[in-house]
Amino acid sequence: MAVVRRGVAALVAMLRSALPPGFALPYRVELKAGKKYAWCSCGHSRAQPFCDGAHRTLAPSSAPLRFTAEEDGKVWLCGCKRTRTPPRCDGSHLKPWRAESGPRR
Repeated sequence: MAVVRRGVAALVAMLRSALPPGFALPYRVELKAGKKYAWCSCGHSRAQPFCDGAHRTLAPSSAPLRFTAEEDGKVWLCGCKRTRTPPRCDGSHLKPWRAESGPRR
């Protein structure tokens, strides 16, 4: 089973690197109940989907969304930053987006 997981993880990593600009996949992460997290809302973090502080210099008007996990488990966190239910993915990455239509939110 571990081989399959590594294979899937490698495939997802390959897909992420091959995607055109402006298109992002959600991130499946495991959260621990009671633990505090900071979801990156600007898209500049190298620790996606979590904040690493990159917004301080690259997007000073942006701030991470801080939340506390209510229960243990795996969830899909938004990678495109257009979700209407932050930080969780709502499928917005599947909808067409054009640069001239404004921000990706």
